[in-house]
Amino acid sequence: MTTLSRRGFVSASLSIAACGAREPQTPLAHLYGQGWVRGAYAHYADAYARVETKSREQSHASYRTLGQRGVGALQALQSREVPFFIRVSDARDSFRVERHVPERLTFTSAMSQADRERATAEWQRARESIQHDYEDVRRLDGALTELLSAVNHVRLALDEGKLEQFRLCRSLGRHDDGGELPFELPYQVTVADYRRILLLLLERLDADGARLRRLEASMVATGLVARAADDGSSSLATNLNKVLLSVEQAGADVDAAPRAYPDEAGERRAVESAARLRASIEQSPEYRAWLAAERAREDVIGQFLSVMESLSGVPVSSVYRQILRLWSGTGDYLDFLRIAASLVPGGSTLSTTLAEAVERTEQVRRGLDAGRSVAQAASLGELPAGLVNVGTASARSRVGRQLVFYENQAEVQAVREALAASSLGVQ
Repeated sequence: MTTLSRRGFVSASLSIAACGAREPQTPLAHLYGQGWVRGAYAHYADAYARVETKSREQSHASYRTLGQRGVGALQALQSREVPFFIRVSDARDSFRVERHVPERLTFTSAMSQADRERATAEWQRARESIQHDYEDVRRLDGALTELLSAVNHVRLALDEGKLEQFRLCRSLGRHDDGGELPFELPYQVTVADYRRILLLLLERLDADGARLRRLEASMVATGLVARAADDGSSSLATNLNKVLLSVEQAGADVDAAPRAYPDEAGERRAVESAARLRASIEQSPEYRAWLAAERAREDVIGQFLSVMESLSGVPVSSVYRQILRLWSGTGDYLDFLRIAASLVPGGSTLSTTLAEAVERTEQVRRGLDAGRSVAQAASLGELPAGLVNVGTASARSRVGRQLVFYENQAEVQAVREALAASSLGVQ
């Protein structure tokens, strides 16, 4: 085996599984023995931990703004009788609240005098509130764009983590076939140590990926329910409070990911789990397609941890395209809610909240289809199956398109009190 120079770790050149055309370098060359094994594991752990920490901080800041002022802003916009829509921009780099305020008042020949007076009053109210609503729009744009940025960060990490799992599997396969190691192993590091660290990293990426997917799902659900207050659905703005409380409670139940190398029993379980995971990955059509493409060119040394240092750009995966559909689409928001609910792992507070909302919304719609009068609920906004928005004529006309999260006003108050006592500090 060729004698290799040793040097300290530089993120742009480390890939434990990499094998490329350039002269291979021993990563973490200042370490040796079990210190090298533990150091390699810790560096991967730190890479994902940094992503999770940053994304949690970003999302929590957005949740605080949405809880403290966003719900009130949405309620104010809903009260104007001015159509507004919340969508991700065409450039996919921000959220945009678009208000359709008419430049001039227009009458039609079919309008009665009462219709004209009502239209005049609504037009004047819309014009008078433009400046005040500008602050509400700016606040919503900022909070939701922060959420979009956090989702971008998480999704890029998830996509890159999957590719790194593929690279790890390929490296293990090369080793099984008797291929040479991609670099000279440090002093007192055996081939068995090297193979074990590959398996541990494979399992670690899977576990950390599951954590990031839970975080991503929480942000996706929050963004969807916020935009469900717009004229695509006119759902109650306070629905957002219930989702925020569920997200906060679910986050409190999640312990920080361990960064230390596992103990002996944990190491054994992780290696056994990684072996099963590797078999599953190698049998997947996605891996086989990737492997066929990779065989036409060499791996890029340092790709994983180099990307993890920057995580810039816009994700291109199918999952991200689905997220953008939830945050930009013009279809039925109930369909979007079902998709968002499917992204959230079962057993969490958020999972329960979204499942209940789907069921309650379906019950309300069945009731309306059966001929129950919306007018009967106009005073309190309560239908037999739940609470709906009837604050404006526009909202009442869209009851059949709304999402329904609350059973009654008492639940609204209970959620508000719980949020006030949470770390979000919503009053």
